[in-house]
Amino acid sequence: MQTAPHKPLSSKDNSTILYLRSLSDPKRRKKEKAFLIEGVKMVEEALRDRAGVKMVVASPSLTQHHGKAVLDLAENRSVDILWISERLMDAVSESKTPQPVMAVVEVKEYTEDALFAHESGLIVICHQLQDPGNLGTIIRTAEAVGAGGVAITPNTVDPYNYKTIRASMGSILRMPLVRVGDVTAFVKKCGQKGFQTVAMVLTGEKTHFDLDLRKSTAVIVGQEGSGLPDDILKDVDHRVRIPMAETLDSLNVAVSGAVFLYEALRQRMKKP
Repeated sequence: MQTAPHKPLSSKDNSTILYLRSLSDPKRRKKEKAFLIEGVKMVEEALRDRAGVKMVVASPSLTQHHGKAVLDLAENRSVDILWISERLMDAVSESKTPQPVMAVVEVKEYTEDALFAHESGLIVICHQLQDPGNLGTIIRTAEAVGAGGVAITPNTVDPYNYKTIRASMGSILRMPLVRVGDVTAFVKKCGQKGFQTVAMVLTGEKTHFDLDLRKSTAVIVGQEGSGLPDDILKDVDHRVRIPMAETLDSLNVAVSGAVFLYEALRQRMKKP
C-alpha cells in the first residue's frame, strides 16, 4: 500500500490543482471528457469496476479512514495518486464535508444505437430536467431495474454535476448515458427501432398498468413543473398517468419515473 508523503502538495497554484478545480465547470468537463467523484466508497467502487479512473487524489487522513482498499486498488490498477493537504482538499472538493479522497474519471461515450441494442429493451429519456438530484435518482433507478441506458436532451442539467453524481450513488459510473441533440428525432427513431414510446403526463388517458411493458419501451419524463411540450407528446404512442389519491395532483419526477420503471420490471419478472 502506498503511504502518504511527509509533505503533500499544498499550493493552490499548482497546474494539476487548477485542472481539478476547473472540472467544476460543465464546459470544461465536456472539453476534457472527465469528471470528479468524491468519497472512499465511490472511488473504491470506480477502481474495482475499472471505470476509467485517470487519477486518485488523496489527503493524508485517508490512511486513517479505511483507505487501505482504495490505495491498494489504485496501485494494482497502476493509477497515479496525487497527495494533497487537507486544506487543499477542502478547496478542491464541492462537498460541504469533504472526504479525504476523490478521483478523476473519464467520461464513457455511448451511441444511440448502443441503447437500442441493449437486451433489456428499456430506455429512459430525461427531457430538460433541472434538478440534479432528480436526474441522479433516475439514473440510479434505471440501473436498478436493468434498463439499457438514459438519453439526456438539451437543456437538461449536466449528468456529471457533483449533486447528480452523489444522487446516482455510483450508478453514473456504469449506466450508459447518451446526449441526444434533437429529442423529437430521437423519439421517432425509437419507434423505427421497434420501441413503444411512452410519455409520463398528469392527464394521460391510460395508466402505466394498462400497458404491456414487456415490449421494448422508451419512457419520457419531463421537466419539473412544466412537464413535456406538445411537440414531443404528438409523436409518442402512449400518454400515461400514475393513479393517485384525489388529494394529490402530482408526484416528483424521479418518483414517477421509479413507479413506471418498477412496473416494467414487475411485468417482466412474471412467468409468461
